[in-house]
Amino acid sequence: MSKYILILMATFCIISCKNDTGQNKKAEPAKTAIVSEPTFEMLPEPILRRMWEEAEMLDYIFHDLPFSMSQNEKPSIQANMTYIDKYAQPNIPAGCKPAARQFYQVEGLIELEADVYFSTGCYFYVFIIDGKPKYANKMAQDGINFFNTMISKALNAQKGIG
Repeated sequence: MSKYILILMATFCIISCKNDTGQNKKAEPAKTAIVSEPTFEMLPEPILRRMWEEAEMLDYIFHDLPFSMSQNEKPSIQANMTYIDKYAQPNIPAGCKPAARQFYQVEGLIELEADVYFSTGCYFYVFIIDGKPKYANKMAQDGINFFNTMISKALNAQKGIG
């Protein structure tokens, strides 16, 4: 009989201790939800391939520069598309702002748009689908070189240099 009393008392103590620790804990502050940045995948190959094969015009409108650029020759458009790296840009880092909007046209219609990020630490494309950022790819080094050269030439031409 004393074994049963000991087991009963031990069980009672364990239950009491569990309840007691739960009651004596200070209330934890409510955790705030962490808002995560959108995570982008790279532009799907079928879209890239279609633009490679069908795009007839590629326009750039720069947001803070006093010029725009257009390309309407297939080799130039395709060369420009090689600046889209095969690696996804997972998010838009704080402080990065688009330098330009890029438009791919097929038969006179805009079929694909991209925000071009081109500043220190921000070299990538964010592709806009149905008016919203959907995909993002890093910019290849050749793309960085291209933009540096084109922007420098355009600004120098405006200043009458060169």
